[in-house]
Amino acid sequence: MFDIIAVPVDGSKYGDVASDIAIEIAQKFNSKIAAVHVLEEFSFNSFDSQEDSGDEILAKITKKANDVGVEVVEHLLTADALRDMKFIIQQTNADLVVIHAFGSDNNRFVSFDNNKIGENQIGSVSERLLRTCDVPVLLVR
Repeated sequence: MFDIIAVPVDGSKYGDVASDIAIEIAQKFNSKIAAVHVLEEFSFNSFDSQEDSGDEILAKITKKANDVGVEVVEHLLTADALRDMKFIIQQTNADLVVIHAFGSDNNRFVSFDNNKIGENQIGSVSERLLRTCDVPVLLVR
């Protein structure tokens, strides 16, 4: 049913939940995972540190998937996740996208603990992907 399942991840606990679900679906349908991590185009962090962090995030997903017999193709890209995610997903040839409703849980923009996130709210990347993606999107909460 699904040959390739794309899972955009940012290293957050939310991304971990989405990747776990993507791996579970991939097991059931004998699918491959396209793990996607986007490095910020404009960041105060060095590119090397972003790249190292991205490699670690993708390696974690690859290990979890490989441990249960699921093949993973890692995609580490420099882009604007909000602007470019639809194109990135198209390039992976995914049949399904599994993404969490919320993005990063670090304190760059908001503190998720101090600001109550309603169950009807979703992050900007997830929202745009839901509106524009040409393949089914499974939004994980």
